Amino acid sequence: MASYPEMKGKIALVTGGSSGIGLATVAAFAQQGATVILASRDKKRADAALKSIKSPKNVSWIACDVSKAKDVERLCVAIKKKHGRLDYAFNNGGSGARVGPVVSGDEAAWLKTMDGYLNSAFYCLRYEIPLMLENKRGVIVNNASVDGLRGYPFPGGAAYSAAKHGVIGLTRSAALENAKAGVRISAICPGWVDTPAITRYLKNPKLKAEILRQTPRGKVASPDEIASSVLWLCSDGAAPMTGSPLIIDGGYMS
Repeated sequence: MASYPEMKGKIALVTGGSSGIGLATVAAFAQQGATVILASRDKKRADAALKSIKSPKNVSWIACDVSKAKDVERLCVAIKKKHGRLDYAFNNGGSGARVGPVVSGDEAAWLKTMDGYLNSAFYCLRYEIPLMLENKRGVIVNNASVDGLRGYPFPGGAAYSAAKHGVIGLTRSAALENAKAGVRISAICPGWVDTPAITRYLKNPKLKAEILRQTPRGKVASPDEIASSVLWLCSDGAAPMTGSPLIIDGGYMS
């Protein structure tokens, strides 16, 4: 992990921070000396996450379901009340449902997936941006996916792919709206990452072989590797980066 002295004492928010990429990013910000707010739905999982972090004193948890606008509003109000500002935000939290193929997919599951992966990003931007505009600076990183750049590689993933395409379009548009005001907004597009959600795939020999075939690097990324990219985007060294997605896929899209 690179060192970013400018992050010491800054305020960072990570949604979906209890596991996987989110937890790795919480730990990475904490190691830089930032004050980190871990936002997630489940207190038990959040408590376990906090215990796993080496620098827990500067990390706190706030309950939030990012698929609900009122939850996100309350989260940002709480951050403003306690810290007075927000310097970095990684909008990583997301959830969905099994939708199925386009021609036969469940409509309720489709809407739940849009709420969990796309509307949630909109709600986060809606309430994070004003906090940053008050200080005329800040960085927001949305977690999109390589599936926001192409179709889902297995049957039944159209809803997830559509939502992630939407996240990229939302990111680009919000970035253009706020670039001159000093708020940078970008997105990451990870390929396959060794998170709890993917572990079950890797246990299936056929699925694992297909995943590795799609990854020219020959291995999936670790959550720490993705967290490193998030922190770089938030750093002063990435000052020209806004709007454009950062593809972190081990060669998948090459």
